[in-house]
Amino acid sequence: MRSFGEVWKSTVFQKWIMAVTGILLVLFLVGHLSGNLLIFLGPEAMNSYALGLKELLHGAGIWIARIGLLVMFFLHIRAGIILSARNRASKGIRNAKTEPRASSVASRSMIYTGVLIVVYVLYHLAHFTWGAVHAEYYSYIDAAGRHDVYRMVVESFHQPTIVVAYVVAMIVTGLHLNHAIASAFQTLGVTHPRFSPIIRSFGPLVGAGLALGFMAVPVAILLGLVGG
Repeated sequence: MRSFGEVWKSTVFQKWIMAVTGILLVLFLVGHLSGNLLIFLGPEAMNSYALGLKELLHGAGIWIARIGLLVMFFLHIRAGIILSARNRASKGIRNAKTEPRASSVASRSMIYTGVLIVVYVLYHLAHFTWGAVHAEYYSYIDAAGRHDVYRMVVESFHQPTIVVAYVVAMIVTGLHLNHAIASAFQTLGVTHPRFSPIIRSFGPLVGAGLALGFMAVPVAILLGLVGG
């Protein structure tokens, strides 16, 4: 019987970590998008939602969620780096010539889109969570004494450069999810012939849906459809 350390280091287990954490992160994105779309209902809905998150479980809920996300993100990135390194190493020592397999742009660019997503996530946190960049938009308080998240978002997305960065990041995220979701289900063993075509379509649909949903907010603000 193999030790836990051997199992943990195995390629199969690292693929499972990638798949499970990836699916959980996608579920987080779905929840995050549902909160973002509240901006279309106005400042009261948005700021009440933000305050509710902050006060969940007397303030502990938001930190539990953040720590959980941090752990998932770390494990996902770590597994991705390990698998990418092993894949490059296996190609380097392969002597026999093999026929090149057809692959999509999304699958070939997974490591690159992943790196870009990490870079943008850090910027996004520095902007909307830490107030370390664009700090002039961070300290707004609404009439009820709450952090005015609605105004912060609207004022931020009145800046075309911020909108462009956000839109590009969402396109990259959609491209990453295009391949990642189907790959995750395949890793978890969901490969039945009846479901495989659905799963192959599901990834691109979810990736495109999330990307378009997130992009709808800055584009609507920039066009004056929200907070105009």
